[in-house]
Amino acid sequence: MDTRRPLLAVSVCLLRAGEVCLVRRGRAPWADAWSLPGGRVEFGERLEDAARREMREETGVRLEAIQFLRLHEAIDPAHDAHAVIAVFRTLAEWTGPEVEAADDARDARFFPVRDVRAMEREGRTTPGLAAIVEEAAAR
Repeated sequence: MDTRRPLLAVSVCLLRAGEVCLVRRGRAPWADAWSLPGGRVEFGERLEDAARREMREETGVRLEAIQFLRLHEAIDPAHDAHAVIAVFRTLAEWTGPEVEAADDARDARFFPVRDVRAMEREGRTTPGLAAIVEEAAAR
């Protein structure tokens, strides 16, 4: 019997004037790939609180108003990874200072939303990122 279980995680799609905040992952799976800031949900932690905490830990950005966007499953049998990710987005475009990579993020910066699809095709992002960013930007 397989005792492995999917990981419960959160991520945040932070939009600013046609741009999205992405972090370069510092750990496997998908190390060095660009992705939304996020990470594991701690026991007893509400999803929204986890999303705010992960955003603050990885970029230094403190968010108040966030909105649930959708669930995303990231499965990579080659890396023995399966995560169910609750994806959030900001309610309004953020105009604060630039982001700074921290915690397990190797880099953090804003990219034009229109560039994310090409980045994914080139293998520079986590799987499925473009569809999530485009959905968040369309709302």
